[in-house]
Amino acid sequence: MLANTLKYPQPPFTQAIQLYGDRSGSKGTFKFAGFAWIQNTKVILVQGDEQSLNSASEWRCLLRLIALAHRLKKPIVFWDLPVASIAKIRRKTTLAYAQAIQKTELELLKLPSPIITVFDGANNIDHAAQELIWNDGMVLVALPDAQFSEQKQVKIAAHPTDIAPAILELVSQAETIPATQLVKNRRESLHFLVEIEPVIQ
Repeated sequence: MLANTLKYPQPPFTQAIQLYGDRSGSKGTFKFAGFAWIQNTKVILVQGDEQSLNSASEWRCLLRLIALAHRLKKPIVFWDLPVASIAKIRRKTTLAYAQAIQKTELELLKLPSPIITVFDGANNIDHAAQELIWNDGMVLVALPDAQFSEQKQVKIAAHPTDIAPAILELVSQAETIPATQLVKNRRESLHFLVEIEPVIQ
């Protein structure tokens, strides 16, 4: 992967190195993908939206970022990127899509380090429940929604300054869980998601 060092403009990240994942050097439709630091904590950050992951090559790019997180034993943070929701739609389009998505999901399930999702847009509340089922923690920004307030793995960041401590707390919380248990929890959650999908639809 090619790297580009820059000052990432959006708090809570204090430093970042953007990685270009495909052979042509394109960053795809991700708003950001690469290393990012929250204080002294280094994570793999992938920021996007509902229009991201719109090709099989982008799923392969995400797969390489997940593999990097696995190799370096770093948490991965998805920012406004509803991976499960996008996968549900895209997997029905072509065989290439379906294969790339399946490989990516399998690697996410096996990741021994925490997976945290951050949503800072009001529209993303629709994705929050589905994404929460399989990852290890979630930060909802300026969205004190009662349906999530009692869940231990959800932090509500009422102000922008609350985002960094919320992410760090979730990472710390997940890191106390053995990697084998994290993987087991995700696998069990995925079965639960499959069971409730007909009800959601």
